[in-house]
Amino acid sequence: MRAFGDWSPGLRAVVTVALTSLFMVLVAWATLIGPDEVFTGPGVRQRTVTEAPRTCVPLEVVSTQPDGTVTTERPDNPQHLPWCEEPSGDQGEATPSELTDPPLWLRVLVWVFVAGVAAVILALVVFFASILREQVRARSRSRRPEAVEVAMLGEPARLVEAITQDATEQDRQLRGGDPRNAIVAAWLRFEVQGQSAGVGRRAWETSSEYALRILDLVSADSGAVNRLAGLYREARFSEHPLTEEHRTEALEALAAIRRSLGARA
Repeated sequence: MRAFGDWSPGLRAVVTVALTSLFMVLVAWATLIGPDEVFTGPGVRQRTVTEAPRTCVPLEVVSTQPDGTVTTERPDNPQHLPWCEEPSGDQGEATPSELTDPPLWLRVLVWVFVAGVAAVILALVVFFASILREQVRARSRSRRPEAVEVAMLGEPARLVEAITQDATEQDRQLRGGDPRNAIVAAWLRFEVQGQSAGVGRRAWETSSEYALRILDLVSADSGAVNRLAGLYREARFSEHPLTEEHRTEALEALAAIRRSLGARA
């Protein structure tokens, strides 16, 4: 395969299939029109007739009657050859012999074959084009691992900074109003912090899953995270009243999370 140079396997396959299919189409076309017409084009081929030595003397036609009767007379015959038969009234002029067209069934068979080859070519081209596109995408992805890795490594630092800068607002929401609404608002604040740090929420993530992913990226204290997440679920989905004790427990869990990050409330 040195003739293909540095071509990818997908591109080599496409070129090979295209050349093979083109050859098959040319063979089918030559079969359809005949070997003599491939280079000469359409036309009539006349048969070469070699005149044979005369073995009889033809009779001269004097007149032809309306009913087809022919009146003839005998010319001079110095060689004393036999006389040819009298021409009949319906004898016409001979026409040059022509090539006969291929039979209809053969033409239909060849066209069906050509259509099948064209369909196969199209399917193969689409198939190998998809493979080639996937290879190009894989190469482009393989050329950008460093940029992706740097972006992922920078996420924890940006999140810690965002959580630290938003600590005052998060505390304000947790300390004010009804304990139930305060705990829900304080937990949802992690979503705001993640957006400000450039760590977007994925389409399939719920609010709780998004907040847990943010806290996992910064390696927050898992015990404190679980306590605060449990208080959020209790405040969000339960029907019994929440008290100031719940608020105090949420404040302690939030403070433990920040201490694990090295941040101060």
